[in-house]
Amino acid sequence: MTHSAGPPPPGRRRPSLSHWLSPRGSRAFVLGVSMAVGGLAGGVRAAMAGEGIWKAAGIFGVGVLGVVFTVAWIVTYTRER
Repeated sequence: MTHSAGPPPPGRRRPSLSHWLSPRGSRAFVLGVSMAVGGLAGGVRAAMAGEGIWKAAGIFGVGVLGVVFTVAWIVTYTRER
């Protein structure tokens, strides 16, 4: 069996993938809010201006991704506090 009780061996350990995917800093929150506002407003504006459906949907998708990123930051913040 390779698992042993006690502390891990010394040396630099790489952070897990969940560490990189969880938004922790305030910059992540600002980025998410900026993406949400710009993407949602830009998607609506592109749709109203008669741009192509794919262009409007792509810009709107950036806004949705920003909303998801912001909500993930809020959830992470409440869990850590």
